[in-house]
Amino acid sequence: MATTTKSCQEAQHVDLSKDYFSNFGFTVAYQIDLAALADQHRQLQQIYHPDRFVAGTDAEQRIAVQTASYLNQAYAVLRSPLGRAIYLLELQGMEPLAPTNTSMPMDFLLQQMQLRERMEDIPQAADVETELDALADELQAMHKQLQADFAVAYLAQQLPAAEVIVRKLQFIDKLQQECNDLEGRLLD
Repeated sequence: MATTTKSCQEAQHVDLSKDYFSNFGFTVAYQIDLAALADQHRQLQQIYHPDRFVAGTDAEQRIAVQTASYLNQAYAVLRSPLGRAIYLLELQGMEPLAPTNTSMPMDFLLQQMQLRERMEDIPQAADVETELDALADELQAMHKQLQADFAVAYLAQQLPAAEVIVRKLQFIDKLQQECNDLEGRLLD
């Protein structure tokens, strides 16, 4: 895992023109310490929370709001495996989710169709909860594997391969959300 490269004191100055990693005190890398990220976010939010600038000038208040918003956006991106992967590729000048960038391997598309069919069949299953759990476990395993694959491809600077993996991660994220939604509808 990448570790913080700056002390908390050094990272307290947020430069909105820098990348998210730098402002949180991390090196630019896919594998980061999420607990350290959360701690750093909390510390920076305490420093830059707009409520601390209520007595400040309009400019100070505006900067505090912008900084707090930036920190929240950066934190959301960095804590998400998919968001972090997309952001890393964007830092490389790529657009992994561009509307014109939809090429996917046929075997992956077939696998997605099969997973969707399984999801559609779950409401009629004899044991809905068991089927949902099995599908959720399979999707989680796929997600973990894709994260590992992305980390390897990115580290090796195999950016076209990393870009395909990001699109796969997006598919799996969406399926996981649909599985969670289905669980909410069927089991609540």
